[in-house]
Amino acid sequence: MRNRHTVAAVLAAATGLAAVLTAPAASAAQAPESRLDLTITQRSDNGQQQASSQRYVGLECGPAGGGHPRAEEACAALEEAGGDFDRLATDPGACTLEYAPVTVAATGHWRGSEVDYEEEFANSCTAARRTAGIFDF
Repeated sequence: MRNRHTVAAVLAAATGLAAVLTAPAASAAQAPESRLDLTITQRSDNGQQQASSQRYVGLECGPAGGGHPRAEEACAALEEAGGDFDRLATDPGACTLEYAPVTVAATGHWRGSEVDYEEEFANSCTAARRTAGIFDF
């Protein structure tokens, strides 16, 4: 009878140890495959004084998430472009000719490769359309 209790205790301990050892692996499996920090900086020039405002959002892909309002669509666009911002599909829709320059930037990693992208556009509409909506937030 004593052996049964010992075997049961050993099995319980082994089960508990297995749960502890696999817990980090399970949470690591849920970590996003790709993570990007996206910023939009808008300059405004009012005569002699220049000011700027900045918006920021995180984008996670694999699985899609983060703070981006349309993370699934943004991840799909990046997937299609192979993570290359210069190869993103352009939305042919119209934008106003308003000159309100914005600088967009993306830093982080896409499928293990480092991303460091920055470009200036005439306005936020043009930025969103030329980057497949990734900077439409």
